[in-house]
Amino acid sequence: MPDWQPNWKDVEWDYHAAENASRALRQAAAFLEETAAERRRRAAEATAEWRGRFRDEFDGHLSRALHRAAELAGELRAKADEIARVTDRARAEQDRRERDRERWRREEEEEDRVRLLSLGLG
Repeated sequence: MPDWQPNWKDVEWDYHAAENASRALRQAAAFLEETAAERRRRAAEATAEWRGRFRDEFDGHLSRALHRAAELAGELRAKADEIARVTDRARAEQDRRERDRERWRREEEEEDRVRLLSLGLG
């Protein structure tokens, strides 16, 4: 038996749920951006002839809302990217564990073969 042990436990990560979450976050970000663009378009139409203090207040509120929507869309995409990175790391770790397990099996087989040869049985 080799003098080392691989990690026999599989990585615990729900790849399907992670991919669904990442996709949902990206879709939500796209939806926010689409609705913000629509809000901007409709506001431009509605305020084309509007002047005065209330228009200025409206423009300020709209600007803040659009800015926050853009920030939130960016945050959603950043979380989606983070989930994707963790998923990639989980896959890489699982692949590494599987390679280690296979290497351990090959080493064990080789040790068994050498042991049998030394006993004159191989």
